[in-house]
Amino acid sequence: MGAIGAEEIEFLLIGMSAAIFQGVAGSTIDVDFWINLPARQYMLPVKIALAQGATMLRNTVLELSDGTLVNFVYAVTGLASFAHEYGKAVWLPFHGLTIAVLPLERIRKSKMAIGRPKDLVHVHQIESTLKLKRAKGKSR
Repeated sequence: MGAIGAEEIEFLLIGMSAAIFQGVAGSTIDVDFWINLPARQYMLPVKIALAQGATMLRNTVLELSDGTLVNFVYAVTGLASFAHEYGKAVWLPFHGLTIAVLPLERIRKSKMAIGRPKDLVHVHQIESTLKLKRAKGKSR
């Protein structure tokens, strides 16, 4: 993330890893980053990760030297443009950096649009967390 940020490439932490990071109880096997680059530059973050010791597993999926699986995403189903979503990001500390994270409600919307069985389970988990956060906010 630091190397990608150093290249001034905007990115958002998305998907279930972003949801878990915001308090959702769940699991995932990879970390998804929505990258803001035109199609002709899609390989740039891959090259940066490879230079940092990552191993390429599939077109946009890499395994970092610590075993973390990272997926670079360039379009997200069910959401507005990257610029729009980036403007609504939650900024959170992550491994010594402050990064843009897609808010829970937007993750829920994307997972509803995708609609795979695992995404629908994630939607339930996200909705439960949002409900708890709203109830906690009202109790203050």
